[in-house]
Amino acid sequence: KAVVSTQSTGGRDLNDLDPSVYAKSKKSMEESVRQQEVALLEAFVYHYTELLSEQRAGTRENVERRQARTADEVDDDEDEDVVEEDDDDEDVVPYNPKNLPLGWDGKPIPYWLYKLHGLNLYFNCEICGNFKYRGPKAFQRHFAEWRHAHGMRCLNIPNTAHFANVTLIEDARALWEKIRAEKNKEKFQKEYEEEFEDSHGNVVSRKVFNDLKRQGLL
Repeated sequence: KAVVSTQSTGGRDLNDLDPSVYAKSKKSMEESVRQQEVALLEAFVYHYTELLSEQRAGTRENVERRQARTADEVDDDEDEDVVEEDDDDEDVVPYNPKNLPLGWDGKPIPYWLYKLHGLNLYFNCEICGNFKYRGPKAFQRHFAEWRHAHGMRCLNIPNTAHFANVTLIEDARALWEKIRAEKNKEKFQKEYEEEFEDSHGNVVSRKVFNDLKRQGLL
């Protein structure tokens, strides 16, 4: 048990003291705690006041300026607000003076990317009905697409790899005739390639064999 000096109680026993003495001591402690909490809150308030001093000053200045405006100035400000709203509506259509292609975000692609992909170049294809393709990538890809295949079908020419990069009808027809001639040379020709053997065991071509037979030399 704690030992309490009799001097602090005036030489009296603790049990003999008035209970109101304890109540006053408890109230004083509660008051001290409350004052500490209030002081802490005030410190926070002063701290945030210093942090927001510029914003508070700007807000006060703006309010005072608005309160000091004349009727004409109020009308002018309302007109400016309407113009700003109109500008926001116009922003829906992107500013595109160079007619650049639009990207995934609906805005024109950067000009350096436009030049990098050669989108400033146009390639004409007569077989596709003089359709123009923008950029070398789209031009190379179109040879396997439906429009070029339809044009080749109309010319009765198969759309094979032999005709890659051929865009003129005359060039396509000339190349097709050349390919057909080479294929005909590769075909088996009976007159010259079919072989026969005469009664003496000589091997001759079909044409020579028929000539000798007509002459009665066999």
